[in-house]
Amino acid sequence: MRSKRILLHDTEKLSKVNDESLKLLQRYRVDMAMRNLSEGTQLHYVLDLEAWFIWILENQGNKSVREINDDDITEFLYFCKSEGNNAERIKSRIAEISAFFKFLRKKRLIVENPTEFIDRPKRGMPITTQTFLTPEQVAMMREKLIDTKDIQLRLYAMLSLSTMARATAIASIKWNQIDLEKKCIYGVLEKEGKIVDLYFSDEVKFLLVQLKLLRESRRSSDYGWLFYTGRCTAEKHINTGTLNEWCKRIGKMIGVPTLHCHDFRHSGATLLKNAGMPLEDVSVLLNHESTQTTKKFYIKEDTARISSVKSKYNI
Repeated sequence: MRSKRILLHDTEKLSKVNDESLKLLQRYRVDMAMRNLSEGTQLHYVLDLEAWFIWILENQGNKSVREINDDDITEFLYFCKSEGNNAERIKSRIAEISAFFKFLRKKRLIVENPTEFIDRPKRGMPITTQTFLTPEQVAMMREKLIDTKDIQLRLYAMLSLSTMARATAIASIKWNQIDLEKKCIYGVLEKEGKIVDLYFSDEVKFLLVQLKLLRESRRSSDYGWLFYTGRCTAEKHINTGTLNEWCKRIGKMIGVPTLHCHDFRHSGATLLKNAGMPLEDVSVLLNHESTQTTKKFYIKEDTARISSVKSKYNI
């Protein structure tokens, strides 16, 4: 089935797009021409990128593409999906945006390509569904994970939910970064080279102790990594693909087959906010630059609470 076409192009709006973005696009056009890409391919890429720029103008404060992060791109992709783009069209859009960022990276205009943090939908499959776990689903997850007697898997799920860290950060954690007394993991490498601290719960502290004792009793060599498999080495930590497989396994246990790593981040943020934590504090824990990003993409409002509050007014 052919993907629905989204009409965003507008000459007048394009003239208002961030000047730096347009200049960088012009440099990219020259690069494509020098690589002898067909005129049709060049035109297709440029039109799609210009449409994306217009969307940034209208929805994200007309930021320069050099300020765009993976959350910004994900918001655009969800818009495209909601407007009817199928998985293949979404993959095409990701590829186009990624190629543009690779060019910027090659020219040393950005530190890293933000599309590297976005999952590509597989052929014939829908784009990744965003899931916000409910308190009931979290309780079920705890029960199912206890039944598996797999402490590492259980710790991965609860640590991801508690710290709300990205999969890339979780994968690189070492034991020597963990302070059990302060329930903190220091100096964790996050995206864009940021170094952050992660904070975990008493439940996670208990599981960390249990995993440490298990490794010691088995005399397991984990090379200092918190999470590891037989493919890990002293220089190579667990990969995010393995963590995504763990997520699928957990998702099947609780009837959420689409569960993926980033869902723990969204779910933890929403659970904290709905439990009463101020949005500003949730945003700090997520290492966001502003509460706007937190509110837009990481918080699902408690509709039952809102409905209850509204009913008091009898309107």
